[in-house]
Amino acid sequence: MGTMNAAPRRHAGLALLLLAVAAFVVWQGAGLPSAGAGEPQSPPPGEVTLRIGWLEDPDNLNPFIGYSDSSYEIWSLQYDYLFAERPDGTRGPELASERPTIQNGGISPDGKVWTVPIRTGVRWQDGEPLTAEDVAFTYNYIIRGELWNFTMLTAGIDRVEVVDPATVRIVCAKPKADMLAAGSAIPIMPRHIWERVKPGAAQTSFVSRPPIVGSGPFQVVKFKKGGFVRMVRNPAYWGKEPVVDEIIFQTYTNADTMTQDLKVGAVDGAEGIPKAQFSGFREDAAYGTSEWNVSAFNYLTLNCKDGPSKGNPVLRDRELRRALAMAIDRRVLAKIAWGGLAEPGTTIINPGTWTDPDFHWQPAPDQELAFDLEKARQTLDAAGYVDADGDGVREDKSGAPITLRLWAGTNNPPDQSQGKLIAGWWQDIGIGVDFQILDIGAIDDHYWNFEGDTYTPDYDAFISMTLGYLDPGQTVPWFTTAQIGNWNEPCWSNAEYDRLSDEQVSAMDPQQRAEMIWRMQELMYEDAVYPVLAYPYRLQAHDKEGWEGWKPLGYGGRGGGAGPVFYTTQNVETYLDLRPAGETGDGGGPSRSIVAVSALGVAVIVVGGVVWLVLRRRRGRRETLEEA
Repeated sequence: MGTMNAAPRRHAGLALLLLAVAAFVVWQGAGLPSAGAGEPQSPPPGEVTLRIGWLEDPDNLNPFIGYSDSSYEIWSLQYDYLFAERPDGTRGPELASERPTIQNGGISPDGKVWTVPIRTGVRWQDGEPLTAEDVAFTYNYIIRGELWNFTMLTAGIDRVEVVDPATVRIVCAKPKADMLAAGSAIPIMPRHIWERVKPGAAQTSFVSRPPIVGSGPFQVVKFKKGGFVRMVRNPAYWGKEPVVDEIIFQTYTNADTMTQDLKVGAVDGAEGIPKAQFSGFREDAAYGTSEWNVSAFNYLTLNCKDGPSKGNPVLRDRELRRALAMAIDRRVLAKIAWGGLAEPGTTIINPGTWTDPDFHWQPAPDQELAFDLEKARQTLDAAGYVDADGDGVREDKSGAPITLRLWAGTNNPPDQSQGKLIAGWWQDIGIGVDFQILDIGAIDDHYWNFEGDTYTPDYDAFISMTLGYLDPGQTVPWFTTAQIGNWNEPCWSNAEYDRLSDEQVSAMDPQQRAEMIWRMQELMYEDAVYPVLAYPYRLQAHDKEGWEGWKPLGYGGRGGGAGPVFYTTQNVETYLDLRPAGETGDGGGPSRSIVAVSALGVAVIVVGGVVWLVLRRRRGRRETLEEA
């Protein structure tokens, strides 16, 4: 990885050559968006432009298809939601003008009917009025069309009715404990646009092309794949008027280049700073920094599908999976693969994110599948997997040597390091391993393999990353039997887990709900179908000297402190409150067009920078997002 200092100048002639090349590269669009790409080199006079650097292109600007964190960040600014998750962790009204309660009559005594008042005077970005019709349409569109990107959130809702232009009635089959959380994660869509799109197309092929119509504080007006997303302030926004006139989300393929651009002011904030350069920002008072994790976990999935599958059938054996889990040293993974910027993992619900109650379940010492190669060997012996011919590889029940395909994605170097370590440990206990590093799209293709119309996953094991919902009761249903072929990556089925998933949705008592979610984690952990490897920290830095108004998340930071100031979908306040330091917003802004220096990293500093990772909230068959 690179260092905090730019590449040294060996002599003046070389320096001049590098600067000339760098300037040319920026003009061609390798650094900041170029005039040729439809973007000015610097903010127009009198406008305030915020530039954010990240390592992940939005995978799709259509909310019914996309799943990447960058897509969710865009949607949080493009659209409004019924309710909102605030930086302090509380939930309040957004498009709803009031938070419904039993006391104010918004929730029926049996908890099955929610009556929600909608703000009046709100308009879509094309000038059409936003009414209760749009809210009801969005929810019913998801429910009736079974649009799986949001079906976890609408679980338990039977229908949504329009009471009057400013009121909706949400009718549930049973009480819904996560209604506020669900309402904070479902973007309200314009009926007059989406009613012309069939639900099947909405979640497979429909492309949202800029200018995209929403009702949020900013609007997507330009997207260049692999380059940037440009959003402009919505002058008709119903809420607080931002000082920022436009936001440029700049995509980088090299974390060190992005870091250099932050240092010289070509971007104002960056997500995914390399570890080697992070300490320099942390020690510089001009920058704010965050080491954070909010519900993100790194995992190994094992294909244990009964029925049609091209996975190795030995993975259907619980004892073999438990032996594999015991042959993974999570502390070593955190130290070596993640460079100490991770905590050892246990379950899909992160520790330290929730309180009163804490929804994370921690195995007792006698339950823990702790690293123990000898115990793993004994477990395999007892299950009947022995090395009969003495070649170092155990045989399955038919006498064939056991070899598992283990994959890691090209997008995440820590996964590649973890894969090498895990392969070594598994080989030590007599399991053959074919370890490969594949493009993430290739892994997806194997996961989504169909033989005719029959889902037939074609993989044994792969390592990846995901981000759970902020309501843990919306994360645990991923692994129900009904989600095999969608979110349930290990293709695991457990009747008790399915029952508890259904029951926790309507458990209005938080402690009772927590006990159900604890038990679900315990069942999954004991079956060892989806070993969680680590809870990695992400590294973020922002310009604190040039900007005022950054709003840190009240939790999620390392050691329990404040979390990030953007890239969480909960920090919309950052974009609304940001203003140039010492200015009122009527003169430019801190973003600087330092052309030659900004591009120097792109053009000539060739380093092995680690692209931290691409978090994946969703898996799904999808059409690649087109440039627009």
